[in-house]
Amino acid sequence: MFKPKPKVVEIGLSKNYAFMYENFVIATQHDTYLLLEKHDNVIDVLHFDSANIKYGSPNDEASGGHPLCKFGLGFYGLFEVDNSPWIREQMIANRVHPRHSDSMFDGRRHYIACFKDVMLEVSCRSFEEKQMSVSDVEALTKRQLDLLAK
Repeated sequence: MFKPKPKVVEIGLSKNYAFMYENFVIATQHDTYLLLEKHDNVIDVLHFDSANIKYGSPNDEASGGHPLCKFGLGFYGLFEVDNSPWIREQMIANRVHPRHSDSMFDGRRHYIACFKDVMLEVSCRSFEEKQMSVSDVEALTKRQLDLLAK
């Protein structure tokens, strides 16, 4: 069966974040939070829901070896992958589930955040650019830690 080639496009955000520098990821069983910048008590965050993630290599010096590089993946920014081979891989792997339906993967989106030292790849339903206070992040972490105690 014909599989369309992936296409990678850069996503414009409301701010010009310094993707070259530090980031911080909080991943729960259902959501992923990419913390980008902190100013006083406010943190700029990308929130991905229903997320599967890959986090780590390649860094910027080896990103040319990423399989999506030849389809438009660039440096230092947020990118979206249309016709994602990773989402297709997830769908095929899930077919062993007795209640699987390929339609469960309709609407999933693949994003890649490229930094100097790492990449974050996310397969999710949607993402939201938002701000959280330090106390919001602490409360999120506390809720997740409380779940471990049950």
